[in-house]
Amino acid sequence: MRLAQSVPWMCFVGLLTAASPSEAQPKGGASPRGTGQQGAAGQTAIQAPRAPSEAMSDKARKLYMEGVTASEKGRWADAYASFVAAWALQKHYTIAGGIGTCELMLQRYPDAAKHLAIYVREIEKDATATPDERAAALKTYAQARAKVGAVRLRVDVEDAEVRVGPEVVGTVPLQDPVFLEPGAHTISVRRQGYEPASVAVELKAGEEIERSVELKSARASEPAAVERPGTAWHGGLGKGGEPPPNKTLLIAGGAVAGVGVIAGTVFTVLALGKGDAAEDLRGQVDNDRDLKGYCASTKHPPLCAELSDTVDVQYAFINAAIYSFIVGAAGAGTVIYALVDRPAPPASRMQVVPRVGAGSAGLSLTGRF
Repeated sequence: MRLAQSVPWMCFVGLLTAASPSEAQPKGGASPRGTGQQGAAGQTAIQAPRAPSEAMSDKARKLYMEGVTASEKGRWADAYASFVAAWALQKHYTIAGGIGTCELMLQRYPDAAKHLAIYVREIEKDATATPDERAAALKTYAQARAKVGAVRLRVDVEDAEVRVGPEVVGTVPLQDPVFLEPGAHTISVRRQGYEPASVAVELKAGEEIERSVELKSARASEPAAVERPGTAWHGGLGKGGEPPPNKTLLIAGGAVAGVGVIAGTVFTVLALGKGDAAEDLRGQVDNDRDLKGYCASTKHPPLCAELSDTVDVQYAFINAAIYSFIVGAAGAGTVIYALVDRPAPPASRMQVVPRVGAGSAGLSLTGRF
């Protein structure tokens, strides 16, 4: 996604993923600058993250301030979208604090703890931070931390990939714990050249445990069968532009890429349509004399129920679009892999030497075949 060309798309995905069922309460949250108020999850609202840093780029700073403004109005999903877009442009810890704040108010507790842990860790290193700012950061982190369990994972091999289910949560060494919802989970660790390993954990809210994982070297594979020169395809389209002997990889990868992109585009259009519908419904909630811009329940009255259902459908379309684009990217990667040239085996070398002796004559053939 290497940044120069992928940032606009990353921002677009960040904006899409902002929607949440919690958004059905358009004004149910409190401003992050006020203390003692109640947020969407019932916890005490926290102070906003620090003022934008001079180290931020102009675009990242603008998006960050848009997030702060939205959070002051209790529009946590909108604020989250702006913070995520800013994070895609620049990985500054203050932006991580904004993301974590929104995730806390939207009840996405494991993600909130992850981003707020970054905020707390980095603000301690910032000599310009005040004691009040550090205390506010710790208070916010504590609220998220009380909702989740944490696993301090120790792995004896660096650069190993850590997963919880299918989701990659980091690479060893991990600076922070793995934050998980209370309950049973399986954490797996894998690295090329080693046998995968996993550990099962059972967590309670607010609990922190330690687990160690040892990776064993994978057994040496059997020697590959010797191939005659010129019979194996080693990538690329071959000499003279001829197609490779086996085109299955190219065809399969191209098909997957095409289907993923088409499906992702369709789901994106559907999600945007539902987003417009949700905005119209929010306007009706704001203008309703009885509701006064606040839905106490997502089921009653019917207008609030319709808003909740619309946002749920939008969120489902967003997830479907993201997964479709991921599948399409995997297919494109397969095609690229198939087309990359790799070194061919050394060419055969042989030498013919005449041999003449007393009463005999012949040829000696030596070399590598």
